[in-house]
Amino acid sequence: MIDYVGGRSAANHHPFGSLFKTISVLRIGAGVMLMTRHGWTAATGAYQLVWKEENWDWVKSFNDAGLPYPAFLAPTVALIVAVVALSWITGFLTRLFAVVFIPILIGFLIFSPQSGSIYTEAAWLYLLISFTLLLFGSGAISLDKLFNLGERWSRRPKKRKGW
Repeated sequence: MIDYVGGRSAANHHPFGSLFKTISVLRIGAGVMLMTRHGWTAATGAYQLVWKEENWDWVKSFNDAGLPYPAFLAPTVALIVAVVALSWITGFLTRLFAVVFIPILIGFLIFSPQSGSIYTEAAWLYLLISFTLLLFGSGAISLDKLFNLGERWSRRPKKRKGW
């Protein structure tokens, strides 16, 4: 991005102004939607299954899809979905959790028995968002940026041999 042209420097920008010039809007919006629509209910359902031994429809869905160990796999996927959503909201290790989330989404698209459902459309959208976050990172307003996580190795000064 060009901050200034010629001899005139750009005006000092408000830090939240850069929020709309970055991928942070996509990351935070997708994280909030993933948490409110899928992550929170999945995490509470997994909690009910593991600690209170109540029935959960995800276990039945995983079993119907022919996946092995549905009582173990369903809470694991629920935990991953909730952690990915939290990661996207805060911007912490965004690329790592995008990579972790992509196989979950591909697995859902492969094993989903209802190919025309609204969840399939959401899975495709989250897959595109994951791929975008994998390519572009977390943006300017994130914990990654605050702690300089994921900086490119090429930006660091290289040590020369023999000096």
